Order: sequence, then structure tokens, then C-alpha cells
Amino acid sequence: MENTTHPRVVVNVDHSVAGYAALRVAVGIARGRHVPLQAVYATAGTGTIDNAYINEAFHEALGGFPRDLELTKTTVFESTSAALTNNASDPRDLIVVGDDGHGVFRAIWSGSVARRLLGHARCQVLVVPAPEMHRSTRRSLRKLRKPRTDVWDRFESEAPELRGRPYQGA
Repeated sequence: MENTTHPRVVVNVDHSVAGYAALRVAVGIARGRHVPLQAVYATAGTGTIDNAYINEAFHEALGGFPRDLELTKTTVFESTSAALTNNASDPRDLIVVGDDGHGVFRAIWSGSVARRLLGHARCQVLVVPAPEMHRSTRRSLRKLRKPRTDVWDRFESEAPELRGRPYQGA
């Protein structure tokens, strides 16, 4: 492990709305506490260590890098929860992650980074919820995907004496 100062804020870098929200919150906390910020991008598999993913996330979420913070960028090839737990090894550190807002059932079924961190991290964990606009858009899309019954089929089943659709064959 490299020689770093503690405490610090360790944030998961993710190209999602919740990930951008977590990045903004982490920068605000690091500024407020006057501590370094460590941006961690965890990816599965192997490859070359390239910080382009982290650079893009900062530009999309904040318009660039915060000039008033000490920033460390880390790319690792392991699971997100393991990468964050390993990089936030001091009890004075703070881990910041975004909540994707997919719900409890999906988190239980496929696993949740935040849930794993709460069980294994040796420091505080802050889970940033997705912005309300993102959650309301997801709810609206979920309603649109639900199968709808035809209004007239339901009407005919409730009032069998009024068979036929209006204006047919008139």
C-alpha cells in the first residue's frame, strides 16, 4: 500500500447518475474537511491501468478536476466493494458510494456494493441516493412497461349488456 495521509475521502467512480451524485458529494465533503480525495475505479478482468474513465467521470459530473483538493486516481482489477475496502484501510477514512435506486429486491438478488461495504468496511460509509428526478423518471418508465388491458375489454366484462364498441358500423 502506498504512503498516503489519513483521514481521506474514498469515492467510487461510476458513469451513472447516482455515481455522479456521489462524486459531487465526495468532493464537497473533502473540501469541507480539508482532506485528500481518492477516486477509485474498480473493473473486472485484466488490462492496462488507464485513468481515462476517472477523467471522463470528473468532467461529466463536475466539469473538470477540483483544483483546491489533493486528488489521487486509482484503477484496480477487482470487485468494487473489495477495491473500496482495501483503499479505505484507516478507520478515519470515509467511503462514498452512490445508490443506483433499483430497489431492495434487486440489491438482494444481485448484490449491492453498499450492502457489502456496510458489512466489511473498517471505516464510515456514506451511501448517496440517486437524485429525485432520476428516481421519478425510473418510476414513470416502469409504469409504461406494465402490460395494460384494453379499456373496452374491461368495460365489456363489467357491463355485458352493453356489448360492442362505440361507433362501429353506424
